[in-house]
Amino acid sequence: MDIIETRTVVVTGFGPFGKHSVNASWEAVNELAKTSNEKLKTNFNVQLITEEIPVIYDHVNDRIPQIWKEYDPLFLIHVGVSHMASCITIETAAHSSGYTREDITQKYPIECHDSVCKLIETGIDVNKMCIELNKSGICAACVSKNAGRYLCEYTYYQSLNIQPKRTLFIHVPDRMVYPCTVTAQALYFIITYLLKNYINK
Repeated sequence: MDIIETRTVVVTGFGPFGKHSVNASWEAVNELAKTSNEKLKTNFNVQLITEEIPVIYDHVNDRIPQIWKEYDPLFLIHVGVSHMASCITIETAAHSSGYTREDITQKYPIECHDSVCKLIETGIDVNKMCIELNKSGICAACVSKNAGRYLCEYTYYQSLNIQPKRTLFIHVPDRMVYPCTVTAQALYFIITYLLKNYINK
């Protein structure tokens, strides 16, 4: 009897911080899990795994490598909230240093003090993805080259440093811009786009 290997896609959202007592990113990821898990299993033979990441640098340092080792996902998609976002914002890259904003434990990351700050870009064509998401009519989407130098970008860098061709970061706006149901639809579109376009069939 052949053993069919379970393929996974991991999507993370963030926990509360600052004025975000309820983080819109984690709300959207939860909604995604409720509405899309079975569809991904049926249509793509993919298991969706979701996880809430606390806004703590030390946790990110430990947990992101563990996620890659534990699940070896086809894709790891990080989702964060941005109060400045007016649409679904697909981030292109992340920096290795320059994180001067405290996390919820009032700590900063221990950074490598290289003379040059490293920048890693995702190996996914986010511009083409953005065009297709806008065509879908689900919501508006845009591409960003500045992920914010906080936990979002820091998390993105940790994953890009492991698997840049399988890592993506999405900034979502607050709930008053899009309800979590709409954001979850956009996330599902992005996942299916990746599975259709970046996985050898």
